[in-house]
Amino acid sequence: MENFFKNEENNQETPIINQYDNLKDNYYRIFIEAAESIRASVDKLKPENPCTLCDKKCNIEKKDIFTDYPVGCKYKEWQSEALSYLNGEYREKLKTSYKAIMDKKNEYECNKCGDCCRLAVSEYSYEQLKQRAFRGDKFSKDFHSVFVPFNTVEDAKKANPEYFDALGDLVDDKTYYYYCPKLKDNLCSDYENRPDICKDFPHNPLKLLPSRCSFNAWRIEVSKQSMLLKAKTDIIEFYKQKLG
Repeated sequence: MENFFKNEENNQETPIINQYDNLKDNYYRIFIEAAESIRASVDKLKPENPCTLCDKKCNIEKKDIFTDYPVGCKYKEWQSEALSYLNGEYREKLKTSYKAIMDKKNEYECNKCGDCCRLAVSEYSYEQLKQRAFRGDKFSKDFHSVFVPFNTVEDAKKANPEYFDALGDLVDDKTYYYYCPKLKDNLCSDYENRPDICKDFPHNPLKLLPSRCSFNAWRIEVSKQSMLLKAKTDIIEFYKQKLG
């Protein structure tokens, strides 16, 4: 699988922030590949010359999936069939691909660097996490159960300066910084009772990880597959908006 995180000159992994710069530079190509793949699947459902049997005389020349067809038109039915296919069979294929990506993570092991416990981030404040947990959001409940906020932003930066700076460069929205007080000498002091948020880390192959995290190797390996999956998911949402 093509690897977008390698330095072409020395074939070494690039610094943490440059990894995402490299992927961003390749995203246009990835997105086009995803769009062409979906269009090819949709075009296989396209009816062949139904206008020869139609007496509506609508004079529509371009028979595109996004053309505004009249009610009763076979191409209108094509749009409905395509939307049903994308929301059903095609989306199930994406779920299978995502599972394969996450299963691949099982081939890697935590190297116990402790960085994921030492500095965690969220778009939500501690109080917002508490409210979301109260409303039944499991991720927020798990996060709120183990992490506590730093007293100051400066304290958060001291926990992992490189990771902190990289997050600041990548995230425009307000970010809240947390740490786990149960971390002792890079090991969890309550390991057997850790919640799923800890057991399943990392949860997303497209999220920035600390440079010492051993799961960076997994993220790098599945980089293109993950971006294709995200692009296809976004494109399906576009189809839904246009055809739904």
